[in-house]
Amino acid sequence: MKRSILALTVAGALCAAAACARPLASGALTAGITAAQNDDWDEAFRQWTAAVGREPGSAAAHNNLAVACEKKGAWDEAAREYETALRLDPQNPEIKANYESFLARREAARRKGP
Repeated sequence: MKRSILALTVAGALCAAAACARPLASGALTAGITAAQNDDWDEAFRQWTAAVGREPGSAAAHNNLAVACEKKGAWDEAAREYETALRLDPQNPEIKANYESFLARREAARRKGP
């Protein structure tokens, strides 16, 4: 079950990257996507952090970084990144869906406790 949720999260991140496409910090953004597909979340986090640094106005980069933060259990950082992505591209349905799914997963994790 967790694997399928993760797959949906990654698929959402990939869709959001395509939907937000402009000349993104594409090398780092693409490298992060490849790392995520290979389940290397530390590398995905590094690449997407670099992408945000190169292009702070990229909703796709912030969305993808949020996915990596969430995967690493950094809930507060993930929330900030999703909120930034939404502020940058408030009409993007993939980012909206990712954020709503994130909120549900975060609430479930809170209810479950440490």
